[in-house]
Amino acid sequence: MIKMLGGNLFGKLLTMLFTAFFGVLSLGTGTGKTPPEVPEDFEPVLRFAVCSDVHLSGEANDVNAKEFREFFTQSYAYSKDSDSYKSLDAVMICGDFTNWGRESEYRMYQKIVSEELKGDTKHLVCMGNHEFIEERETEGINAFDNYKKYVYENVDTHEIINGYHFIGLSYSDKDENYSDEKIQWLKSELDKAVADTGDKPIFVYQHPHPTLTVYGSINWSEIKISLALKDYPQVINFSGHSHYNASDPRSIHQGKFTAMGTGGITGLEGNVNYIDGNAGSQMASSSYEIVEADAAGNVRIRVFDGYNDMFYPENDYYLPTGEKIYTWGNLRSFDTKPLFAEGEIKAEVNAEGEAVISFPDAKGYYDAASYNVTVKDSSGKTVFCSSVISEYVSAVDDGASVNIGKQEKGEYSVEIKGVSPYAKIGKAIKGTVEVKAEVE
Repeated sequence: MIKMLGGNLFGKLLTMLFTAFFGVLSLGTGTGKTPPEVPEDFEPVLRFAVCSDVHLSGEANDVNAKEFREFFTQSYAYSKDSDSYKSLDAVMICGDFTNWGRESEYRMYQKIVSEELKGDTKHLVCMGNHEFIEERETEGINAFDNYKKYVYENVDTHEIINGYHFIGLSYSDKDENYSDEKIQWLKSELDKAVADTGDKPIFVYQHPHPTLTVYGSINWSEIKISLALKDYPQVINFSGHSHYNASDPRSIHQGKFTAMGTGGITGLEGNVNYIDGNAGSQMASSSYEIVEADAAGNVRIRVFDGYNDMFYPENDYYLPTGEKIYTWGNLRSFDTKPLFAEGEIKAEVNAEGEAVISFPDAKGYYDAASYNVTVKDSSGKTVFCSSVISEYVSAVDDGASVNIGKQEKGEYSVEIKGVSPYAKIGKAIKGTVEVKAEVE
């Protein structure tokens, strides 16, 4: 089910503004550069899995706990089935592994990690904003106490795995700040990594997106991270916080450094106007990434649909050392207007008596990121008009649907236009549907 978002004029103007802004940022980086295929002789010497936003409730049968266990199971299965290199060297969790920061949630996190982590696989993690919620709301609670009791003594870490540096950064306090001292520590550790490995990638991770990088980095971000990393082109950064769909092409960004949004283990979301249109997908969803690097520093990042246990077919990114191909401008240059596949518009009434419109997927070079949906009754009166997030959170193409609420029995005309990730609007699909009063 597609989630409805605000489609006001202000939001549309913001979309145009940020489209122009990112376009200016991309000047000089070139366009029309075809993303490279992964070479047949690509041989990993490092593999790790990256996720964020687990939001454990402390209950063993919670869906979030189940999907988190699947994250380990699926990552190990992929590693085992790989042609040559079969190790999973690390798992990385970019914050919000608990929902409130409560001790019961930490106990569940510790239980799952201890039961699912195998062999020499390293456990990399940082604190997100949800690890501080109980401290904000309860007198006498210190969020760091639970972390140090159940996870690690140090909330910020620098590890070297198979010759690659990994630097993790947690918030400094309950107000979601990164202190000046912490930022200086980050830069100092980055300098040490550069001195050791030169131009080889350095993997940095924290909870919020670096501002003005990936999808979601307008209003779910931290400017201090962007400023700290701008002088380190070797950095490949991983972040969460927004839950924004990792299969969206805007979730990878190469500018001063490379940034990658991780989506979320549960509850993927999206936005059609950058600021006030945030909304979650109505369908079950889960995404994370498998990252591999070879001895020369070339990196492969694949986005995985955890719910459907399969890779997203269009999100296999190969990052040759020293090249910037996945810039906003270059990826946008391939964008085309989404067109609908063969199929018809249908309507049914759900158990709550609400009308649900279903229709085929629209695709261009990229899947439609959203749809503009207008529904009118037989008198021509508009009963529903909104922009809605598409179902591209799923790697399975099986059509889309939107709940238009309770409607009177009768015929309705429907017009739907697909909108690309870069705001190109395709030709409309139109149809007439009958809404029946009884529940089907």
